[in-house]
Amino acid sequence: MHTILKRQYVLIILPAVGLFLAFGLARALNFIRPGQFIIPSVLHSILFILSAVTAIAGPLFFRTLFAHSMRKQKQVPAKEFLSFQRKILWISQITPYYAFAAVLCDFPRFYAAAIVLMALYAVYYYFPSRKRINFDRKIFRVK
Repeated sequence: MHTILKRQYVLIILPAVGLFLAFGLARALNFIRPGQFIIPSVLHSILFILSAVTAIAGPLFFRTLFAHSMRKQKQVPAKEFLSFQRKILWISQITPYYAFAAVLCDFPRFYAAAIVLMALYAVYYYFPSRKRINFDRKIFRVK
C-alpha cells in the first residue's frame, strides 16, 4: 500500500516541480518577464480560497466523511482505505499547481505567499510516509 501511494504521490508532484523548474529557468534566461501574465484581481482571492480548500478543507472533509462512513464497522477493508488515501492525495496535490499559477501571474505578495505556503503544507503533510500510513491504519482499524 505504501508503495502504491508513494508512486501516485510522485506522479502527481513531478509535473508541478517540472513547471516550477522550467519557470525559474525561463525567468533566469529572460524568456518570461515579470508582469507578462496578468489576470483580474478578483481571481487572486478565488485562487487563494481554492488553495485553502484543496490543501486543508478538502482533505479534512474527505477524512471526516470516510470516518463517518466506517464508524460502525469493526474493521475497514484495505481496498477502501487505499481508495480514501488516493482521493486525499489527488485533492491535496492540486495546491502546488495553484501555487505555480500564483507565481507565474505575479500575484500580490500576500496571496502568492499564502498560496505557496499552503502548497508547501499540502506537499509536506500529505506525503505518504510509512509512519503516517501505519498511524492511519491503526486509527481506522484497517485489515
